[in-house]
Amino acid sequence: MSGKDDLGVFLGHMPAFSVWYKLLLTYIGQFVLFVFVMVFFWWISSRFLVGAFIGEFLIIFLGSLPFLYMTINIDSIRDKYLEKYGELAAQKFWYHFQSYPTPIISAGFYTPILLKTDYFLPAIIKLPSHFLTKSLLPIFIALPLSITLLVFGLFIRRASRGFGSDEDHFLYMIYPQKGRLITQGIYRFIRHPRFLCRIIITIGFGIFANNLMAIGVVLIHLVIFYLLLIPEDKELGKRFSDGFLDYKNKVPYLFPRFGTWRNFIRFIFFKKK
Repeated sequence: MSGKDDLGVFLGHMPAFSVWYKLLLTYIGQFVLFVFVMVFFWWISSRFLVGAFIGEFLIIFLGSLPFLYMTINIDSIRDKYLEKYGELAAQKFWYHFQSYPTPIISAGFYTPILLKTDYFLPAIIKLPSHFLTKSLLPIFIALPLSITLLVFGLFIRRASRGFGSDEDHFLYMIYPQKGRLITQGIYRFIRHPRFLCRIIITIGFGIFANNLMAIGVVLIHLVIFYLLLIPEDKELGKRFSDGFLDYKNKVPYLFPRFGTWRNFIRFIFFKKK
């Protein structure tokens, strides 16, 4: 299915996204929520030393809870929404379970940047002098290493664009019979390239901040986010049955098999087999 076809399917079930002012209001609302969460993290991190850890845990936990709930209870949710909303079931489902968690989790993704305490940019949060806030690496190591990780993560992200707008917005959790299991491209090597991308980029943010506090925040983010993938795999297994189980047995979770690393790297950067 082409990107144009994906978009057409998506808009057919999400008519609000075809109306410019409704789409604009949706994105403005998400942006305001994103900024609010970032300000909350700045505030709680500025109040006391461990505030960054508490703030990150609250952000990722609260942002992940709706995803976790909908994934575990999707059968009952699907029946309820199809009966109550009919053709608008997918749209209502997205607004109720995905429109607000997405900016919350996205904010949690960027919070390590706020904890930077040294070198060429002024500190955003005034953190006390402590072993948790001291620089881990010299600038000539931290900066190139963080940029390298960010670029590598972005290339993985680019290579993982096997989903269209319909899949990206979980349309087929409401209409599973219309869904498709993507096993081509980078998905031939690993099942969850977007999480691998998230791991690499978030660690890059932590190294950019260059202190133990930022690394601790990164670990909190990744551990909680990782837990979301467990019920997601179960839901995919239920939706695609033997097809997904066969795919799961052949393709590893996050890291390519030993003999496929060269092809994996080549595909990421050049999209060649």
